[in-house]
Amino acid sequence: MHTFNLPYFKDSFVWFDCLRFDDTPMFLDSCFSDKKNNQINRYDIICSNPFIKLKDLGTKTSIQKDGVNFLSDESFMSIVDIMSEDFKKTFKTKGELPFEGGFIGYLAYEFNHSSDKFLTIPIARANAYKTVIIIDHYKEQAYLVSHEDKVFAENYHQKLLDQLNHSRREQEKFNIVGNSEPQEDFEAYCKKFNKIQDYIVNGDVYQVNLATNFTVNYSGDPWIFYKQFRKINQSSYMAFISFEDFSIICGSPEQFISIKDNIIVSRPIKGTMPRGKDETSDEGFKLKLMSSEKDKAENLMIVDLIRNDLGKNCEIGSVQVKDLFALESYPNVHHLVSTIEGKLTSNISAWMAYCDAFPGGSITGAPKQRSMEIISELEEFAREVYCGSIFYLSFSGSMNANIAIRTLVAKNGVLNYFSGGGITRGSSAQSEFQEIQDKAANIENVITYFRRGNDDSGNNQ
Repeated sequence: MHTFNLPYFKDSFVWFDCLRFDDTPMFLDSCFSDKKNNQINRYDIICSNPFIKLKDLGTKTSIQKDGVNFLSDESFMSIVDIMSEDFKKTFKTKGELPFEGGFIGYLAYEFNHSSDKFLTIPIARANAYKTVIIIDHYKEQAYLVSHEDKVFAENYHQKLLDQLNHSRREQEKFNIVGNSEPQEDFEAYCKKFNKIQDYIVNGDVYQVNLATNFTVNYSGDPWIFYKQFRKINQSSYMAFISFEDFSIICGSPEQFISIKDNIIVSRPIKGTMPRGKDETSDEGFKLKLMSSEKDKAENLMIVDLIRNDLGKNCEIGSVQVKDLFALESYPNVHHLVSTIEGKLTSNISAWMAYCDAFPGGSITGAPKQRSMEIISELEEFAREVYCGSIFYLSFSGSMNANIAIRTLVAKNGVLNYFSGGGITRGSSAQSEFQEIQDKAANIENVITYFRRGNDDSGNNQ
């Protein structure tokens, strides 16, 4: 493994701009801010030109390795597990950085459970990278890490430095065409809401997370949209992933699973209030959220669900709630966040523990299985990446993954995005429908920005 220092920039997209037109570039973006003054989300990861590409085709897995394509009867889940275990032996890492090469990809919400919904993108993808840029915002340092031979690594390092000093290819502009189209209006939402209330009263479930689908047409480069999105969204688990025929734009604030040295952590979000228009009203919303028995009850239900999910693969007695109902604030909403931690048993890999817990309980409901059945019944669309997960799985075996909320897919001139919320016995249709709008507000604001035809949109930083 070869490591080189790079110039540090607070806005890491400077480095992604250097790789934007490479093969399958990835940007895992912490949006770290000095104001947060924490070390939980301090790293950005940028890479391109994978040496392995995996695609879940349902009954088969597409594998492209060093330019050779073939199909395997092995499941996507098994192949990633087998390869990641082999990577630990093949690629020597120091373990000093969270990611030193390995897999980056996503699981759609429909991954690993039966669904009759039509997906416009593969249900899961994972690419393996030998050379990556890592930005540590806490230490204000940037690194190039490569598992290629020394000559390649040195030349690549110099190439990056040269690109900083030369004008890069002019980027395409981005424009929104027309208006956002919601899947349903309030009346249609109420019918689904009332159906869920019937299920709750009859004892089927305690909570169901119900989502609404939106679409809008666009032209241009989705990366331009992402750069504007990150300016106003500023969440800890954002990402921009560019595949051959579609891009994922993720503004998630929520960590699903992190695993290092057999310690597994989940930080579910449940409980939301909008930000106030001034300091006084903002403090009022904070207090309202922190004192809301309904929101705390929702959060506690999901904490119990995740304790159960993690407990399946953890040592007996090791699963603990480390933080309950912590308040976290983002540009458009306040959230209640809890932290659950456990120690994995020696016979389970990080990857399989992650898959076993998928999808996250905060975006299904409780009990999980029955909630997912009701979601499948009431939602006419596939959620795809939304409520799925974007992950990295390092050569070292450590991993981190988000819950892909506040997420869009850009494909064939259409932005497809969603917003949702948990419905309990104490919910009201009006407030839940408004919460959906509040959560989608940052996406809508960026759409509005580009609909105005900003003349400088192609050069927005």
